Amino acid sequence: MQVFTAYSSMPKRLDITLPSPSDLGFDEPDFTGYWRNKSHCPDKSGSYLVWIYLKHNTRLAKPTKCILSPGWYVYAGSANGPGGLRARLSRHLAKDKSRRWHIDQLTTKATHRYGWAWMNACECALITHLQALPNFHHPVSGFGSSDCQQCQSHLLKWSELTTET
Repeated sequence: MQVFTAYSSMPKRLDITLPSPSDLGFDEPDFTGYWRNKSHCPDKSGSYLVWIYLKHNTRLAKPTKCILSPGWYVYAGSANGPGGLRARLSRHLAKDKSRRWHIDQLTTKATHRYGWAWMNACECALITHLQALPNFHHPVSGFGSSDCQQCQSHLLKWSELTTET
């Protein structure tokens, strides 16, 4: 059994433990961070994962009315428009914003938001990789993937701090 230690680039004040990208079998991201260091994120196209911690039950209105239990969630997306990854992650990592996308329902309620970005990744490949791991599952179908034909959703819940190796 592998026990994850605190991911080294997490802000020191957070008393949380996340796996590192290498713990999960990913190449090192082009960006890791939170809203304060978003200026280091590339302004190029790519895909990303946003880690979201919900401290309380959280109601979703879309795509299906449901309640998400407290815990860590990870959302995959892509950024191909103006401003690239920096613009998209800046929005997702901010707490105060208008609610435009499914993920906004969570990021506005989250106590912690953290992002990883790759310029050479595909959001569906990121989700496919994570859902094959034992500690990830889809909490709600269709979340963030209304334009995707292959994924059940682009949101996963991370259910444990350990994995079997």
